Amino acid sequence: MSKLYNTWLGYFLFGICVFSSSLNAKETIHVAVASNFKTVLQTLLQDSPIPGIQVKISAASSGVLYSQIVHGAPFDVFLSADDVRPQALIKEGFASQSSLITYALGELAVWQPNANRVNNKVAIANPRFSPYGQASEFYANANFKKPINYVYGNNITQAFQFVQSGNASVGVVAVSTLKMAFNNSQDPQYLSYRLIPPSEYPEIIQQGVIIKSSKKLASAQKLMDFLMTSGTQLKLVELGYRTKDSNASK
Repeated sequence: MSKLYNTWLGYFLFGICVFSSSLNAKETIHVAVASNFKTVLQTLLQDSPIPGIQVKISAASSGVLYSQIVHGAPFDVFLSADDVRPQALIKEGFASQSSLITYALGELAVWQPNANRVNNKVAIANPRFSPYGQASEFYANANFKKPINYVYGNNITQAFQFVQSGNASVGVVAVSTLKMAFNNSQDPQYLSYRLIPPSEYPEIIQQGVIIKSSKKLASAQKLMDFLMTSGTQLKLVELGYRTKDSNASK
């Protein structure tokens, strides 16, 4: 009798363990993220994790990520720094129209942390691949003394790094990058920037879509819903973005 009891007890405990593991299991979604939004997304998810979901982030310029998706990269979600590429993916059949959101509006700043370190190099993201680079080039061409000796970063984060390292004395960079750098270090050099009025460069409309080939559509939708909550949108304003409360598909 004791042996039978122990056997059933073992089955019961095993069942409890399996049930508990299933409750704690997380589905991993692979998200292609424009470089300006990588650390911001990590911060958002760290502060407010989405139950049952693990987010794997791959960051690069929007143009590079778009090309990877078109060539079959296994992403579930694409968070671009523009509205052109997500809508192109929809037209080309790679993404779902109903999933399209405008999750943020990018902001630019002129950053020259050391007035004594002067060279004639201006760091911006490469406008061929980066929406931030296109907006930065537009502003610089209209406001900086000619000729302009550009130093092109592969993305807006690398443009920031060129100024940070002294390879360029000034840069047109993302406000979000500066704010995240200050939050992480409390170094006042990251606050010595001049915010550029949004009217002085093309609007940086950051949109996201769910990739049609994803096998994790429900989890992908939970991420999109999370980005559009009022709490997340308010947090994005604190982190260096403007927002507009809209679903771009409607």
